[in-house]
Amino acid sequence: QMWMALCCVLGRVTRLAPPTRLAAPVLSASRPALHGHAAAARAPLRLIRSMADDAAALEELPTVDENGQPLSKNALKKLLKARQIAEKKAKKAAEAAGRGGGGSAPASSSVESGSGSDGGPEEAVAPWGFSDLGVVMSAERRPDFAPAAVAQLGVPGGPGPGDEVVVRGRLATVRGKGSSAFLVVRAGSLHTVQAVFFRDASYPRQSKEMLSALQSLTEESVVEVEGRLQPAEVLSCSQDGVEIAISKVRLPSPPAPHGPL
Repeated sequence: QMWMALCCVLGRVTRLAPPTRLAAPVLSASRPALHGHAAAARAPLRLIRSMADDAAALEELPTVDENGQPLSKNALKKLLKARQIAEKKAKKAAEAAGRGGGGSAPASSSVESGSGSDGGPEEAVAPWGFSDLGVVMSAERRPDFAPAAVAQLGVPGGPGPGDEVVVRGRLATVRGKGSSAFLVVRAGSLHTVQAVFFRDASYPRQSKEMLSALQSLTEESVVEVEGRLQPAEVLSCSQDGVEIAISKVRLPSPPAPHGPL
């Protein structure tokens, strides 16, 4: 009985006074909690500042509409949001103007000067281009226009690599992959030739616009392709020994839009 009483006394003391070696982990674990409390204490301060800014902005907004009626809370919030968006846009425009020309307004876009619409550095006019002539319906006569026969390209006695040619026909296929565009022009029903265009690092903006225009063409469009013949192996075309490096593309007749059926 004495032994059991001694064990009970020792157990009660242990429960009342835990070992001192447990005190260190408890103290170290309490430190992140102090940082968490500090962060939680700073959060209401940011909220109060934001509310104060909104309140100051609301005081500057009109409180009545054009009929003299007081504006609702939702209307005031919409006006405040629209004003904040306008201020952000004005700030971005000022920063862009400061980067582009030392605080001056960005330059206007010009095809002749090659300047970008974003106020970037000017580009010289590229030696190639794309033009959409619309549906001309043969209203304009061009007696000096004599397109080369597609069937004669790359054959003995016809235009060969290095020659400048102009061909007119319908687009059989259009393929675009990032910085390149491939057009297959068909003349008649059997003869086809490939025309290619690649992005030019010397004219990044204009070549990007050119690629976008070429890749947006639809099949069966009537096109005029001007360029220089270069040797190539194109197994998918009847003129499989040459291709046209595009310098100019004109679109005199886009195809009629297809209906849903």
